[in-house]
Amino acid sequence: MLIYRFPGKEITQKTGHFEKFEELPQNGFVISDFRGENRYVFKENSTDSEQHLKNDNIFAIEKRDYLKKATLLISTMKAIGIKKTVFSRVKELQFDEKKDINLFYQLEQAYPNAFVYLFRDNVLGTWIGASPEILLRKIDNNGFTISLAGTKSSGDVSAWSNKEKLEQGYVSDYIEEELKTLKINGIEKSEIYEHKAGPVKHLRTDFTFSMNKSNVDAFLKTIHPTPAISGLPQSLALELIDQIENHHRALYSGYIGEIDNENASIYVNLRCCQIRKGKIYLYLGGGYTTDSDPVKEWIETENKSKTISDLIQKL
Repeated sequence: MLIYRFPGKEITQKTGHFEKFEELPQNGFVISDFRGENRYVFKENSTDSEQHLKNDNIFAIEKRDYLKKATLLISTMKAIGIKKTVFSRVKELQFDEKKDINLFYQLEQAYPNAFVYLFRDNVLGTWIGASPEILLRKIDNNGFTISLAGTKSSGDVSAWSNKEKLEQGYVSDYIEEELKTLKINGIEKSEIYEHKAGPVKHLRTDFTFSMNKSNVDAFLKTIHPTPAISGLPQSLALELIDQIENHHRALYSGYIGEIDNENASIYVNLRCCQIRKGKIYLYLGGGYTTDSDPVKEWIETENKSKTISDLIQKL
């Protein structure tokens, strides 16, 4: 079972299952893991998948251990010259898995400007999410992506810090350089502005460019994972993530969305959760620079979890 809603669109529901693919399909709903190494397309059929729930637990780090690891992360970044790393964690909550559809509809109402989805699959399990971050929108020969980084509470009216501006600048520079590497023409970049996403807000820059159908797979393979979910330099940041994080990211911060002939709407799979028997696991990340404060980063991840946590309590 797959149910989803793009911003400003109607809810779509399908029956079927996910299958792995190597070559990007012309049409279909696709999803990838964090590194983009495992990619899946939804195959429709008349049989609805039953809810597939695993019994094993996912590692959910406590605050004290998170702060220790974050401190080690920052010192390692300084020692080997990493500009930015995204450090993620998992938050475990009690949850009645029979209420997953109810949670989807609550998320759909709470996040009108996000891509919201729920699926149950025999291989991938049961996942739900509400992502504000577009990786690629393509309409005919026009492409669009965003640089989204830096996070504050929506009610925080203070000036953005140098750390937050720097973090967002790294992502913008990376996207612009990779678009040029792909020899994509007509690149235009907006000014930086604030983007609200539920209980938090970010710094955002928009990119528009020319794009044909053959560019889509090359774009996904080249751009993803951006520094907004990995870090810079990318290879060193990915190595550090593997060493520091105790959980497997799986589909968290991979990409997810739909391809339809000349069009594509692909999002980064953020604000997502994996549902297990009696539990739900929230995947939460924060961008670290060498100036980061681990306590503030912990609070940021708590803020990112707030909307989903509050909705779960009300179900």
